[in-house]
Amino acid sequence: MKAVVCVKQTPSTTAVFSVTNGSVSWDDPGGKPNVVNPWDEYAVEECIRLKENHGATDAIALSMGDASSDEALKTCLAMGCTDAVLVSDATLSGSDTLGTAKALAAAIEKIGGVEVALFGKQAIDGDSGHTPVQVARKLGWTPLTYVSAIKAIGGGSITVERLTDDGKETVTTKLPVVLSVIKEINEPRYPSFMGIRKASKAVIPTWTAADIGVSDAGAATAKTDWSNVYPIPPREGETEIITGDTVEEQVRKLVDKLFEEKVI
Repeated sequence: MKAVVCVKQTPSTTAVFSVTNGSVSWDDPGGKPNVVNPWDEYAVEECIRLKENHGATDAIALSMGDASSDEALKTCLAMGCTDAVLVSDATLSGSDTLGTAKALAAAIEKIGGVEVALFGKQAIDGDSGHTPVQVARKLGWTPLTYVSAIKAIGGGSITVERLTDDGKETVTTKLPVVLSVIKEINEPRYPSFMGIRKASKAVIPTWTAADIGVSDAGAATAKTDWSNVYPIPPREGETEIITGDTVEEQVRKLVDKLFEEKVI
């Protein structure tokens, strides 16, 4: 059994972006390096634990992005993943979640022998959470979302605990599956010093769209233009100075105004 964890390289949560003419510039993260999507760290840890505790033969990190996504994959290797693969092609740049899902699903099929594909519940930049379920749909596998624990795996089935709005539920289904995990599932480990050294020397294979067989189908059904996705709204407001001969009079006028505006 092989386990694959799909990761995305995202801006750091401490990055400071520039705003020009009401549009956010994603090319200038204020000098902060991009990182593994924080939600994906829990999926990486669980993928490694599948190898350590549940008999997975391989824990493979998979990412789609430009050449800089190598750094995110090397972090996964430093944590303990056995292999890493980068899908990178100009025709895939800017793909929406469905286009990304097509490419990731094709890469998982190319890896072969995968029975568990793990994702973080969402990426901190797009925040849609669509990709895991879309990958499951493309593969024809069962999607299990909001997974907070893997209870058992073996004999062609898996039992997990899901965290829902109404509480926890235990679900058993046949392999293969796509799991979307949440932070309650584990505590991600820090990369070891030896792991960092080994990962720094790793040569990560890069697959093009043609390599995974999506060049003709067109993995990207639509392109996402990030330049105007999060425009800063115009600031509107007005100021009224409350005057009075005494503080008590000023407070009374303020309270009357707050009642008038239905603030209190």
